[in-house]
Amino acid sequence: MLAAAGLSLAALSATPLAAQQDDRWQVTLDQDRYVWDIRLVRLDGDSLALRQADSSLSVPVERITEIRLIRKSEMQLGDGAAAMSALTGRDDEVYDFTPLEFAERVRAIQKLFLYHPSEP
Repeated sequence: MLAAAGLSLAALSATPLAAQQDDRWQVTLDQDRYVWDIRLVRLDGDSLALRQADSSLSVPVERITEIRLIRKSEMQLGDGAAAMSALTGRDDEVYDFTPLEFAERVRAIQKLFLYHPSEP
């Protein structure tokens, strides 16, 4: 019984990481510049560390106007889902940083890491 509970717990804890492997992020910077197909790594002082393919980069938090989580889209016929939702980004999680002051932006990014932890 204890072994079965341990296996269930291991399966549950592996689910967010498996889901995150398919998650991609897009960061919009001021002047409508984009950094896309990235993974969030960590908040490093006043910058957000990112990974894009095999490169690491960081962007200043003060320049971020939006962070968008783009999940892998899957649609099966007959489930009532519309293909246009995936194509237009209606299913994305969008975090608008435009109205936020710097300290609020930092707190919002900290919350993003709570909801979507970076990979180990």
